Amino acid sequence: MDKYIRNYKACGIELKGAELMIQYMEDYRYLLKSRPRTFQHGDYHVGNLVVSSVGQLGVIDFNRGDYGDPWEEFNRITWDAGLSPSFASGRIHGYFNGEEVPESFFRLMALYIASNQISSIHWAIPFGDQEVQGMLERAREVLGWYDGFRSCIPNWYQPVTD
Repeated sequence: MDKYIRNYKACGIELKGAELMIQYMEDYRYLLKSRPRTFQHGDYHVGNLVVSSVGQLGVIDFNRGDYGDPWEEFNRITWDAGLSPSFASGRIHGYFNGEEVPESFFRLMALYIASNQISSIHWAIPFGDQEVQGMLERAREVLGWYDGFRSCIPNWYQPVTD
């Protein structure tokens, strides 16, 4: 996270509200201690899902695979939520088998999302202004979802109902 923050601050592109994401990262990075580690896809979101002609779901784009906290895999759920809050909420419900989602999950998901948003701005620079503008727009959207990171539960999240 330190590298992501340094890269963002040095890149010369300003996101209004970035300080709120960075402060959230600073305040909650302690949650990373003692997290489990497992193999991760590294870029799991709706854009890397394909459906075959017979309706089977497949996952593509494994070039970012690594090991880390299994909950970090939700850092790109922003792409899902941008297309379908119901789908994004369903991913979370499915992960927890329909059980109550612990607050610690939401705190960590927000941490991973904040970190990913800050890093995406610098990451996008070599791909041109259109990509940078897209990442800035997504980051602004994320700031809105989290009420400037005053909430750890995004406003698109739809809890399980009985």
